[in-house]
Amino acid sequence: MIARRALALGLAALLLAGVGGGVWYSRTALVSNQQAQLTQQQAVVARGLIGSEKEPFFQDERVRAVLARHGVTVNVQKAGSRSIANSYDAKQFDFGFPSGAPAAAQLKAAAKASNVYTPFYTPIVLASWKPIAEILMANGIVSKRDDFYYVIDLPALLQLAEKGARWRDLKDSAAFSTGKAVLPASTDVRSSNSAAMYLALASYVLNGQQVVQSQSDLDRVLPLVAPLFLRQGFQESSSAGPFEDYLALGMGKAPLLVAYESQLVEFWLKHPQRKNSDMVMLYPQPTLYSKHVLVPFTPAGDRVGQLLESDPELRTLAQEYGFRTGGNTHGPELWAKQGVRAPEQLVDVIEPPSQEWLERMIVNIEQRF
Repeated sequence: MIARRALALGLAALLLAGVGGGVWYSRTALVSNQQAQLTQQQAVVARGLIGSEKEPFFQDERVRAVLARHGVTVNVQKAGSRSIANSYDAKQFDFGFPSGAPAAAQLKAAAKASNVYTPFYTPIVLASWKPIAEILMANGIVSKRDDFYYVIDLPALLQLAEKGARWRDLKDSAAFSTGKAVLPASTDVRSSNSAAMYLALASYVLNGQQVVQSQSDLDRVLPLVAPLFLRQGFQESSSAGPFEDYLALGMGKAPLLVAYESQLVEFWLKHPQRKNSDMVMLYPQPTLYSKHVLVPFTPAGDRVGQLLESDPELRTLAQEYGFRTGGNTHGPELWAKQGVRAPEQLVDVIEPPSQEWLERMIVNIEQRF
C-alpha cells in the first residue's frame, strides 16, 4: 500500500513537472518570439555622414551583424569633418559622425539635436620613422618613455618650423640629410578634422600655452600658425589619403605626418609583421584627444549612438580599429595582448578652442590660400 502510494505521488510529481516544463517552454518561446517580432517591427535603416577613418569599422561584417541583432542597419557616406558640419543637409541623413568635438558642436547646433554620443576617441600623434626620431632625439626634441613610446616637444618642433630649418641643418642628420623643411605634413585645414586639431594644438603653443579665446589671441597667433599650412603645398581633404602615402612612399614623402593614433594602431593590429618596422608614433607634448562625436538627427540615428556607446561587443570591435573607448577596458589593454603597446594614459592633454574661435582661425587661413 505504501509502495503504491509512493508510486502514485511520484507519477503525479512527474506529471506536474512535465506540465510546468511545457508551460515554461511555451512561455519562453512566446517571449522570445515576441522579442524577435518587436525587434523586427522596430528595425530601422540609418543613413550616416562620417569621417573617412571610421568607414572600415562600419563596413566590418561583425559590426553589421551586431547592429542587425538590434534591428539596425547602417549605411554611411564619408566626408571631411568640417564639410560634415557645414556643407550637408541634415535632413538627408539620420546622424552625423565627425571626428572632432568642435565640428560636432557646430553640427549639433545646426541640426538642433537634443543630445550627442561620444563612443570613440583618439589622440593626435605624428606618424614618423625611427631614423627621424633618432635625429630629433639627438637634437633634444624627442625623448623615449617607458622604453616603448616617443614624446615630441611640440614647442621646440614648431620653433624649428618657424625658423625654416631644414633637416640637413640638424645635428646628426646623416640618415635624412635633405633640404626638406622640418615641417609636419597635415591634411587640408579647410576640410579635415586632423588638420583642425593640429591647428588647435599649434595655436595653443604659439599663444603662450593658452587656448585661443579672443580677437587679440587670434591676431597674435594667425601670422604664426598660417604658414604651417600654407607652406605645405597640396594637402588632401581627409586623413586616409596622406596615411596611405606614408605607408607606401615612406620617410622621403612623409618624415612627420599629423595623424591619429588609431590609424597606426589599426595598421599594426592588422599587419603584425610590420610592428618591428621603422614606423613609429610620436606623441606631441602637449597633445589633445580627437573625440568622435555622433550627432543624431532622427530616432534611428539616436539608436545608433546609443548602441555604439553602450554595447560591449561594439566597443571591443572599435578598439580593434585602434579607437579608445569607454567601458571597463579602453583599448591599450587589448592592443598590448597583440603586441601593440601604447600609453594607457596621456597626461599633458589640452582642449581645443571653442567651435567659434577654431572656425574663425580656419576661415582666416582659408582666405590666405
